[in-house]
Amino acid sequence: MRILTATPLCLLGLLCFSRPSLADASPSPEAQYQQQKKSVPLAVMLEVLCPIAGAGAFYAGASEQATVLAGFSAVNAGVAVGSAFYLIHLSHQHPSGASRVLYDIESASAWTGLVVGGVIYLLTRISGLSLAPDAVTSFNVGLQQRLGVPPADPQLPAFRAQVTGVSLVWRF
Repeated sequence: MRILTATPLCLLGLLCFSRPSLADASPSPEAQYQQQKKSVPLAVMLEVLCPIAGAGAFYAGASEQATVLAGFSAVNAGVAVGSAFYLIHLSHQHPSGASRVLYDIESASAWTGLVVGGVIYLLTRISGLSLAPDAVTSFNVGLQQRLGVPPADPQLPAFRAQVTGVSLVWRF
């Protein structure tokens, strides 16, 4: 009885989810490009929402740079959070005498870990936000080249301007 009910369900699943036959026309390179290209706003949104840096670069396929950013941000976030917890632990102690020196060293180390870890974490987050659009752009350009799709917008020449004004020259 189970085989009789499972067989039609399997056949229905094969019919619904089967791949298109070879007789179907393959999509044009432009259509393939539109299906496979990555979105800059989505990469930036992933980077903003994920607490670990590099999510937008992972989405865009720049996994080496994203791994480095993720590693640095995870380690430094851990150092900052661990230092904050250690400072909370130290706040309940009131040493005196010789143990005060050890307390001061531990406290200074925890504050250093908190500040340095927090600053490096923020720098990796900013680096991730700047890397995400660049990674998406390079992925999309590489995809255009692989598929043979011409660039959509013509490349404009670089704008150059010269401003005259006061300049400072040091002469020794």
